[in-house]
Amino acid sequence: MSKSSRRSFIKKNILSGLFLTSAAPLLSAENALKVKPRIPTLKPNASDYNTIDWNNIREQFLFAKDYHYLNTGSLGPSPKIVLDTVCNAMEKLETSCSHGRHQIDETHEKMAKFLNVTTDEIAFTRNATEGLNIAARSLRLKKGDEIIISTHEHVGGASPWMALAKDFGAVVKLIDLDFNGENNLQIIKDSITLKTKVVAFSHITCTTGMKLPAKDIVEFCRSKNIYSCIDGAQSLGMFPIDLRDINPDFYASSGHKWLFGPKGTGVLFINKSIISEISPVFAGAYTDSKFDLNTLTIDYRHSAQREEYGTRNTPITLGIGSAIDFINTIGIDNVAKRGRELVTRFRKGVANTPEIEILTPESDLYSASMITIRIKDKDNLKLNPVLNKEKKLRMRGIYENNINGIRISFAIFNTFEEVDLLVNSLKKVIKA
Repeated sequence: MSKSSRRSFIKKNILSGLFLTSAAPLLSAENALKVKPRIPTLKPNASDYNTIDWNNIREQFLFAKDYHYLNTGSLGPSPKIVLDTVCNAMEKLETSCSHGRHQIDETHEKMAKFLNVTTDEIAFTRNATEGLNIAARSLRLKKGDEIIISTHEHVGGASPWMALAKDFGAVVKLIDLDFNGENNLQIIKDSITLKTKVVAFSHITCTTGMKLPAKDIVEFCRSKNIYSCIDGAQSLGMFPIDLRDINPDFYASSGHKWLFGPKGTGVLFINKSIISEISPVFAGAYTDSKFDLNTLTIDYRHSAQREEYGTRNTPITLGIGSAIDFINTIGIDNVAKRGRELVTRFRKGVANTPEIEILTPESDLYSASMITIRIKDKDNLKLNPVLNKEKKLRMRGIYENNINGIRISFAIFNTFEEVDLLVNSLKKVIKA
C-alpha cells in the first residue's frame, strides 16, 4: 500500500469512528455504575442490634467479595446510593445548566445535626487537610507563637502548622504520646508554656488508631486561652461525635473515609464563639454579608460557610448528605458497636501469638474501630503488600514515627470471616 493510500485509509477509518461515536448514546450515570446486576435495598436499622443484616450492608458496596478491604482509614469506598446521588445530581445540573448551590443547604443541616452543632458552624471543604489549613491560617499566628502537635500526626494534620513556622516564624513543639492512652492529657498539660497559642491533635491517631480525650484537652485549652484544633479525619462516621459537648474551636474531617462519602469532600467546624475573632483565609462570592465594589466595602458573613467561596461541586456535596443518610439508616451507635466487635474478635484471635504486638490501647476509652499491629523481627512495611497480593488483604503500612507497623481498619462491610482469614494469614507469615 502506498503512503498516500495508507493516509486515505487511516483518515477514512478515523472519520468513520467519529461518526459512529457521535451517533452512540452518551454513557448515562445508570450504565456507568452497572458493576453489579442488582444492589439490594438497604434495610433500616433495627432496635435490636443482633437482628441487623450485615451481609445486606456489605451488598451496598461495589468492590469484589473476595477483596478483603481493611483500609477505610485511608479511603472509604462509597455505597451505591452515594454514587447514584452524585451521578444523578450531576446529570440534572448539567441538563439545567445550573450550579445548584442552594441545594446544599439541606446537607449543611444534615451534617450539623450529625455533629450536634448549628448550620452556621459548618463549612464543606475538599478534605480534612484543607480544613486544617483554613484553621491554621485564620488564626494569624506570628513569630514566636507556639503550636503543640504530636509525633503521631498525619502529614495533612502536621503540614499546615509546620508551614506557619516556615512562613511566619511560629514555633512547632512536638510531643510524644503515651501508647496506652492514659497519660496523654497530662503530657499535653506539661508541654504548655506562656507562648502556647494552639494545641492541634487527632481525635483518632492515624498511626495506631488511639483515641485521645478530646473533651478534656479542649476544656484545658480553653481555661488557658489556647485555641484547640482537632483533626477528625479518622473519627467522622466511625463513632458518635457530639461537637457541642467536646466544644473545640476547630474540627476538620474528610468525607471520604469512615463516612463513605465522595472523594474530594470534607467538613470544617468553626465554633461560633470565635468566628467574630478571625477572618476568612480566602474571600469571594458567598464570603460576604455586604459587598459594594464602588465603595470598596466588604463585610464578612458571621458563619463558617464564608469559607465556601465561589462555585462549588454541588453533586459531591450532596453525596455527603447521602452518606450521612446511609450511616443514619444503620445507626451510628450500631456502626461503632460493629467496629468494636470486629476488633475484639481480632484481638482474641491473636491473643496467644506473642510475635504479634498490638500497638493500640484495648480500652474503649482510648480506641475504636482501627488497630495497628507489629510483627516482631519482620519488616512490616514489606510484609503488608505481600498480604495484599497473596491474600487480597488490603491494609496500610505505618511508616510514621518509625512505627513499622500494619494498620487494620474494621468497617461495617467487613465480616468475621475476613477477621479469621487475617488472623490465620498473619500466623502463617510468622511460621514462614
